[in-house]
Amino acid sequence: MSPDTHDLIPVTVLTGFLGSGKTTLLNQLVHQPAMKDALVVINEFGDIGLDHRLVAEGDEHSVVEMSSGCLCCTIRGDLSRTVQKTFDAIERAGGEPFSRVIIETTGLADPSPILHTLMTDYWLAHRLYLDGVICLVDAASGVSTLNAHRESQRQAAVADRLLITKADLVDEARLSRLAGHLARINPAAEQVQVSHGEIAAERLTGEGLSVQRQRADHWLSAASYAQVSPTVGMTPPSAGSLVSMLTPQSGPVLSRHGEQIRSFCFTVEEPIAPDVLEDWLDLLMSLLGEKILRVKAIVKIAGREQPLALHGVQHIFHPPEPLPVEACSDGISRFVFITNGVAPEAVAQLFDYFQPGRAAENHLSSFNAQGVSR
Repeated sequence: MSPDTHDLIPVTVLTGFLGSGKTTLLNQLVHQPAMKDALVVINEFGDIGLDHRLVAEGDEHSVVEMSSGCLCCTIRGDLSRTVQKTFDAIERAGGEPFSRVIIETTGLADPSPILHTLMTDYWLAHRLYLDGVICLVDAASGVSTLNAHRESQRQAAVADRLLITKADLVDEARLSRLAGHLARINPAAEQVQVSHGEIAAERLTGEGLSVQRQRADHWLSAASYAQVSPTVGMTPPSAGSLVSMLTPQSGPVLSRHGEQIRSFCFTVEEPIAPDVLEDWLDLLMSLLGEKILRVKAIVKIAGREQPLALHGVQHIFHPPEPLPVEACSDGISRFVFITNGVAPEAVAQLFDYFQPGRAAENHLSSFNAQGVSR
C-alpha cells in the first residue's frame, strides 16, 4: 500500500535549458518564507561543481550538490543516497525536518527519469511526493533552443508550469512566438513571465494532486488537449497500420533528433473494467513506454464508486489514488498523454482491442510480429 501523500514531503523539480536562469531564480526563492526549511538539491555535470556556490545558504535551508554526473543518465541512485544522507544528518543534529525539497536539474537533463526515480525508489516514494515540475524557458533564445535540442522540448513537455525568463529583454512579437510554440508542446501548462528571477514561491507550489483532491480537474487540465475517443465499432486496423501510427510524424515541433512532442486527451464515456484498464496500460507501456513522457488520468472504474487518479512516467505508474466521487461526476474517464511521436489513434485502437467480443489475441500477436521495439 502506498503512503498517504498528506504525510509526505512535497518535491518540486526545477528544470530548464542551459542559461535559462535557474540559479538566479533559486537565489531569490530560498529567502522567501514559503521556502523555510527547504532542502535544495543541485545536480551538476562534471567533476568541479560551481552552481551550488552561487546559491546563497541560510539558517533555515540547506543546499547540497550532486556532481558525479547528470541526473538523467547514470546516477539516479545518487539522488536517493544524497537525500537520505542529508535527512539523516539533520536528524542526528536534532534539526527540524525539511518542509520541502527542490531538485534543480542540469540544463541538459531530461526530467522524465528523475520523475521515474521519485516514483520507483522505495525510500524516496515513502517520504516524498511530486508536487510539480517547473520549467524555465529563456525568452530570447527559447524558440531556437526548443527547435534544436530534444532535452529542451522534453523539459517543456512534462512541466506543470512554464516560466518565461528574461521577458523584459525581448519585444512582444518574440514573446508571442515563444508562447505559441510552448502551447503546441504543452497546451495545459500555465505560462508565467518572470523578470530578474523574481516570483513568489507560492506560484511554484501546490501543483501536485495531493493538494488538488477537490480540484482534480485543475490537476488534469483535460480540456486543454485535443480530444480522442475509442474506436469501438470501427473496422480494426491491420498490424501494419498500427505500426505506422507509432512512427513519429512531421510537424511544427519536430526536433533535429527526429523527435516530436505530441499531447492529447483520450476519453472513455463508459466505466472501464479493471482488467481492461490493466491489460491496456500494460501493453501500452510495454510497447511504447520510452515514447510516453508523462500520463495523467482520472478514471471511472466499473463497479467502484470512487474514481482513481493515475500518474505515469514512461514504463512506470504511481500507485492509483482514490478521489472524491465528484472528481468524475460525469462518469467519463480522461487520460492526458504527453508523448514522443505516438499517434493518438494508436492509443485509442489499442484500447479497442481489449473490449468484450474483440479477438485481441490474434490482433496483438500480429502486432508484436511487426518487430516493435519494447
